[in-house]
Amino acid sequence: MSHCMRHFEEPYVAHCRTCDRPFCGRCLVFAFGPDKPPYCIGCALNASGVRNKGMKVVASAPKTAEDRREAKARKREEKRLAKAEARAAKEAVKTLAPLPDAARTSNVPAPEHMTMPAARYAPHGADQAVG
Repeated sequence: MSHCMRHFEEPYVAHCRTCDRPFCGRCLVFAFGPDKPPYCIGCALNASGVRNKGMKVVASAPKTAEDRREAKARKREEKRLAKAEARAAKEAVKTLAPLPDAARTSNVPAPEHMTMPAARYAPHGADQAVG
């Protein structure tokens, strides 16, 4: 999703630190400064105690970073698969038989009254009948 949860015409700026939904700049509250994750307005009201009805607000667990070794292995595997697909496509093109030279590529007969410009097929001349 690339838009705010409340304002669909606005692109999102950041995710709420509690509910982890995307919000625009108008819907976010940077309670602990611009360097810390923001709250959305609803979660900010709950965290401040205005609207929590006696329930304690628990922030979501921070996202763990992916292990570098795992990330490298994943990228290596994706690259290997992409190369294998490209190789297979290249081999498939090589094994295709060339198309026979024919005046028509379709078995459906063209109506006699239709004409096509001769300029498409010959450098000079007038319209010719298709058929």
